[in-house]
Amino acid sequence: MRPFAPAAHPGGLRAAFADSVRALTADAEVIGVALSGGLDSLAVLLHVCETAGGRPVIAFTGDHRDDKGQSCVPMVRKLLADLRLTERVRFIAVDPERHRAEPQWSPTGPRLDAAPEINAGLAALAADLGVGVLLSGVGSDELLAVPRYATAEIARRYGMRAALRYLRDVGHAGPGAAGEAAALLARVAPASISGRAYWATNWPEWTNPTASDVLAAPYRQYASDWGRAWVEGRIRDHARREHSWAQADAFDAFWPHEVIGSAGQVREASPFLTEEFLTAAFAIPLAARYRPDLPTAYWRCKSLVLSLMPAHVQPALPRQKSYFTAALAGEAAQLDAGAPLLAAECGLIDRARLAQETDTALLLAVSAVEQWLIGAERIGAQLS
Repeated sequence: MRPFAPAAHPGGLRAAFADSVRALTADAEVIGVALSGGLDSLAVLLHVCETAGGRPVIAFTGDHRDDKGQSCVPMVRKLLADLRLTERVRFIAVDPERHRAEPQWSPTGPRLDAAPEINAGLAALAADLGVGVLLSGVGSDELLAVPRYATAEIARRYGMRAALRYLRDVGHAGPGAAGEAAALLARVAPASISGRAYWATNWPEWTNPTASDVLAAPYRQYASDWGRAWVEGRIRDHARREHSWAQADAFDAFWPHEVIGSAGQVREASPFLTEEFLTAAFAIPLAARYRPDLPTAYWRCKSLVLSLMPAHVQPALPRQKSYFTAALAGEAAQLDAGAPLLAAECGLIDRARLAQETDTALLLAVSAVEQWLIGAERIGAQLS
């Protein structure tokens, strides 16, 4: 991603988002949207419908079950009906088993999206239907979510009652109220001390990073050394910029941003990640990401995404966030530690350690590396 300087859009954030959607869809005769049912992808769909100008719009939804056991598909169908979009938008349900496909291989490295085979299946359906561009809400959470440690900023902008509501909303995650108090105390500390205290509070597992035992020697030591050097550089960078803890958390939420290429032949993009929208989003004060007057914590912490949509759609919008940890664990379980694995054969991973591993994120990463190695060997790479 090219460097950019924050700059307010003359028409505001919603206008910047509309311009972003318009630019990404300009050459597409058919527009696709990966629609999860959350606020981010719904904002994309609503703007696509505004800018399509009669062009076909297709919404693709994976038939995943959230942690409450509810499928995304009926929820999205109801959303489309409540928003009176069923006549305007063609809806396609993507079956996580039947529609799996192999993702497009890229020399830039493994795909680190959560469900690459399902995403590739979605992309294949989109290609069959003539979709010219497939948009998603990727990047919204990292870019626009309310950061931790923003109690002081919110108190200055909205008052103490709003700050207390913010504390209740964020207090259940991470270091909670104790972390917020530490952030306030750190404001009077030297930048170098504040930066180290922030890192130890916000990323305790990354204070002295050690690579997983799944990574075989000597790569485990190489990765650990690299991780420690990266952390030191990050802490020094926060100190040099004199970041408050809220500024540091917002920065770390987005940077470094992992750009994931298209899963298939259809061009994929997110309106949240265009240079024009990024410059406008980063120009907004951190406290403005929070709206204490909204009725649920989900909305209060996603207020900038809500601002991208017209007020009349709000009664139909979901008021709570859905989580899919069980579905992701199911994807991770697709990796068979006892099967032939190129990553083990070339000495990259320790098969015995992998067989004992239960961490979903780690298993998904190993699976991504394995699929990338298979693709590399297929085009003639020599693995050693």
